[in-house]
This record gives sequence, structure tokens and C-alpha cells, in this order.
Amino acid sequence: MAIHFRGHTVMKPRPFHHRIIASIIAICALILSHTALAAEFWGHRYSKQVDIRYGEQPGQVFDLYMYGQRTGEPSYFAADPTPRPTLVWIHGGGWVAGDKARETPWLIPYLQRGWNVANVNYRQGPNTAPNAADDVMCAYQRISEILAAAGMPLDQVVVSGASAGGHLALVVGMRNSKGEHPCQVPTPPRTVVNWFGITDIEAVHEFLRKTKPESNYAASWIGDLDRMTDISAAHSPLFLVSEDTPPIITVHGDQDSVVPFEQATALHESLSTPNRLVTMEGGNHSGFSDTQYQDAYRAIFDFISEL
Repeated sequence: MAIHFRGHTVMKPRPFHHRIIASIIAICALILSHTALAAEFWGHRYSKQVDIRYGEQPGQVFDLYMYGQRTGEPSYFAADPTPRPTLVWIHGGGWVAGDKARETPWLIPYLQRGWNVANVNYRQGPNTAPNAADDVMCAYQRISEILAAAGMPLDQVVVSGASAGGHLALVVGMRNSKGEHPCQVPTPPRTVVNWFGITDIEAVHEFLRKTKPESNYAASWIGDLDRMTDISAAHSPLFLVSEDTPPIITVHGDQDSVVPFEQATALHESLSTPNRLVTMEGGNHSGFSDTQYQDAYRAIFDFISEL
């Protein structure tokens, strides 16, 4: 059940019996969709290039799925030159953990629609800030070069991620719009799809210091806390907002105990460009129902199509 107002969508849990029926339908649909997806993969609908480098440091790699068609022996795959949109996905993990190898579920809704998909890794770990924020900019530059060479439209690229990946997706969108990075590209993303991402690093640090000091990933990433204010000011999406910021849609649970919901509301209150906040009522950090996920993806693709 969705309630809409002023660019804000609230995904409410449905009545219990409705949720049971919806879950059964969702499971059947998931099985069928996975079967269809597997058939497309093994029928060579996509070529997958693994660990394409965009830098010399460990972690500076991405995978690329390019849509194509089966051509038979001896060449099993040929890239489809038809212009199509591309998703650039950035994993989460508090900037200190995570890996692209575990991100397939996030890619499937786009692969099913025939999109190209890039799945990005970056340097991570304690006391490594702000490496991740710089890496994703350079990854996006390299992906843009490959897409341009293949004839894919750079104005149809969507960048997305979850949690710390949502933060990094926002950084890519905003910095490419502002033109303030050595790896910037002339064409910024069409939109940013932000799943419960950090928008104010120092505010998240203060929140976790009070509520979960043993799990303060922001402090771990920064290392020397004397650097916190400067890094937060330079790399927090909330402070990168401009009149050129690309359209942004955010999905966030209003009970998130890892990245507080206020991170989303603060960002969207500051935006003047097209934006939408999709609130997962009762949702924690990614703890959403199947129905809420389905409604969220429906809102995402509606938002993209309206741009």
C-alpha cells in the first residue's frame, strides 16, 4: 500500500492476510523470474566481463554486463548495438566491508529489463577515508568510456547503491554535476537511486557514537577523528547539493537504526531538482517486506520514466 504526497511516498505494510497472499504471489513470481533470467543468461543474452580495472590499487575493479544476442558457432555472443540504459551499482558495507560478488539481487530488476549493468568495487577498510569516494568517481569515468565506445547513451546512466553504496552513488551524481573532481565526466548520471544511504557523515558518526559505539563504521572509516569534520564537509552529499544536482530518488526505512531516517529527510528537504523520498514504514536498515520491495522498485522505475 502506497501513500503519495509532494514527491514523498510512504510504503505501508499491508493487512496480515494480504501480506500472506502477496508473499505467496511474490515467491511464485520470484521463482519464475529467476528461471527466465537464468535462461537469458545461459542463452548468452549478456556478456559478463569480470574485474575490469580502473586503477592500480587492490579493489579498483568492476564487473560489466553488456546486453547482446546469441549468434551461434563459432562466435557465441555479439554485443547488441541498440542504445539502452545502464545501471552503475555500488555496494555498501560502511566503507570498510562488502564486495560486488554479493550484490546480484540488486542487479536483477535491471537485468530483467535489458539494461547494461556495471557492478563496482572500491578501496575500503578502517582508516581509508576518503579513498572510496574518489574511487567511485574514477570507476564511473572508466565505465563511461566503455559505454561511449559501445555506442551506449551516457545520458541514460543511472547510478545506485545501498547504505554506504547509496552515499557513494550520491557522491558520483553530485560531483559529476558540479565538475569538481579529476575523474569527472561531461555527462552526469540521469538520476541517482539511493537506498538508505548516508548523506551527512559526521551526523551519522554522532548518532552511532551515542547509540552503537561498538559499531561506529563512520569512525572506523575516518580513523583519525580530527579529520572527521573536514572529510564530512567535503564528501557528504548534504553539502554537495547544488542547482545542478541530478534527480534523486531515495528509499529509506523510517525505523533505520544504522543510517537514521533523518539522513534522507534532510537531503530531500535541501533539494530543488526533481526528487522523491520513498518511506518504508516500519522498515529498519533494509528490513523491508517483499511487497515493500516491489512497491519501491515500481516507484523507482516510474520516477526514472518520468524524467
